[in-house]
Amino acid sequence: MDPTDTLATAEVAADRVGDTITGSPHAIGRNFTARHFSEEMFRGRMDPLLMVDHFVMTGPTFAPHPHAGISAVTMMFEDATGGFFNRDTLGKRFTLRAGDLYWLAAAGGAAHEEVPEPGARTHALQIFVNLPGRLKHGPAHSLLVRAEDIPVIEDDGHRVRVVLGRSGDVAGATGTPEPFTLLDIALSPGGTFSHPLSSDEQAWIYVVSGAATLHAREQARVLPEGRATTVRAGEEGIVRLEAGVDTHAVLLAAKPIGETFVKHGPVVMSTMDDVRKVLIDYADGRFGELPLER
Repeated sequence: MDPTDTLATAEVAADRVGDTITGSPHAIGRNFTARHFSEEMFRGRMDPLLMVDHFVMTGPTFAPHPHAGISAVTMMFEDATGGFFNRDTLGKRFTLRAGDLYWLAAAGGAAHEEVPEPGARTHALQIFVNLPGRLKHGPAHSLLVRAEDIPVIEDDGHRVRVVLGRSGDVAGATGTPEPFTLLDIALSPGGTFSHPLSSDEQAWIYVVSGAATLHAREQARVLPEGRATTVRAGEEGIVRLEAGVDTHAVLLAAKPIGETFVKHGPVVMSTMDDVRKVLIDYADGRFGELPLER
């Protein structure tokens, strides 16, 4: 082996765990506050994630709006109160409750609206997941996962909801456009939790509250509340979280897409021409109509 190859391999291994990134505060009016993360902050290491907002919403904030080329995912935390009313151009009309998840794979185009019910406090993640080019033009579809159907891994020091995908022998919901793992993790003081990561998965880990240390690929990162990091694909291994205080964290993992894309707000396509076509289709009513609110 060329010595330069050995050096390059060592540098890649040492760089498996990314920087620790603090979410940007974001507020809209009086009813919406968030910690915002975008793919630009992570220099491509968030792929296939485009954006994650950790938000609290207490009243109407966003008018009905389109998505295309992505999945728009809402994952309700268990301490959310009241309902989060959803309607979309797939004809779906329902209310999310604490612990539920809704995955809207907008693909070629869909529009939706999400509004807290009166008196509700919606505490959740809003996740935008990129779709590969081969799936960006297909029909929209969705997945609804209710809290009571989510398996839980519970042991001394940790309680983990396997919302999507698999952790060890425990399987959560499937049906996402590409395989995707989402773990909602609670750690007590002194608690640890380990999750196997395959060689083709890239992980994004975020501490909602408390503080944790992430161990992966012989590296460690301290993650205080409101901060996130990544583990890059490239080698099968174990990621481990440990906490000295009560801690709430999430782990999202999927295969990176590695394709170029063009973003225009919530429309993410392979080319600008595709973006223009999507916007014309939406303006012409080709996404369909939203169901009546009540």
